[in-house]
Amino acid sequence: MKKWVWVVATIVVALLIGGYAYSNHHATAKEYQAAMANGRTAIQSKHYTQAESYFQNALKRRLNDAPAQRYLTQTQRFVSAENALDDLHFASAQKHYQTVKDTKNGSQVLTKRAQDRLKQVKTIRGNVKQFKKLLTKAQGQNEALNYGQSNTILDELFNNSKFRQRYYKNLYSQALALRKANNAGQTASLASSASSTAAASSSESSATSSSTATSSSSASLTSSEQAAAKNYSGSNEYTVTKKQKELNGKTITADQIASARKTINAAGVQADAMSDQDVRVALQQANKKDMSLSAYAKQYLQ
Repeated sequence: MKKWVWVVATIVVALLIGGYAYSNHHATAKEYQAAMANGRTAIQSKHYTQAESYFQNALKRRLNDAPAQRYLTQTQRFVSAENALDDLHFASAQKHYQTVKDTKNGSQVLTKRAQDRLKQVKTIRGNVKQFKKLLTKAQGQNEALNYGQSNTILDELFNNSKFRQRYYKNLYSQALALRKANNAGQTASLASSASSTAAASSSESSATSSSTATSSSSASLTSSEQAAAKNYSGSNEYTVTKKQKELNGKTITADQIASARKTINAAGVQADAMSDQDVRVALQQANKKDMSLSAYAKQYLQ
């Protein structure tokens, strides 16, 4: 009798243990599936940090699970690529995006986004090459003291709307500094020539001296510099007219410029790299097109 009781008890215990194990396994499987589904949803919503957490949670439910690990690594690679792009490290960004794109059996959403980003980065790198070439050419003209020619080349950059995008802010800052140096060089050359002429013709009348100084200023420059100084009409701070500083007949104030910079920055454009005249032009053009400054910046300054 006792032996029969022990047999029954053993069977009951075994069934209880088996049932618990099955129940626990089933619950773990459900948690794993939920974590993977939530991770995919987070990717779709571009909540990549949350997606990483979900995939890590899935790995806790299934140690060394290949799909969960693949999704996690692919997400981390994509985040690294996005960070590199934000930091203007284009070569590194391109490498990471390529890895994401080449991931097999991973997130198709990330694969598509990486593919689109690759096209964008390749275009950016091509533009960087083109902009650097023009900037180098302008620097060469500056070193040769051909300031007007240098500014003419810089205008080709500043008139390109893409050049204002945040990806080229370092080159944009260099171009602004070079334009400032060109303007200073032109002013110094003209002042020096005028001073020499005034000393040589001190016996003439003040009106004649002024005329002679102006003539001598042009004569001391090369023919290309004379033409550039005469014809240059770029949008720098030294060549703008009174009308170009006005909006609806009223002078654009410093407070209006400062406020406009904040609006342009909020629209995703690097307004800090723009000169005051560039900001005035943006205000004038937005008013002319009957657009808000924010809408104009997004459409024409991006």
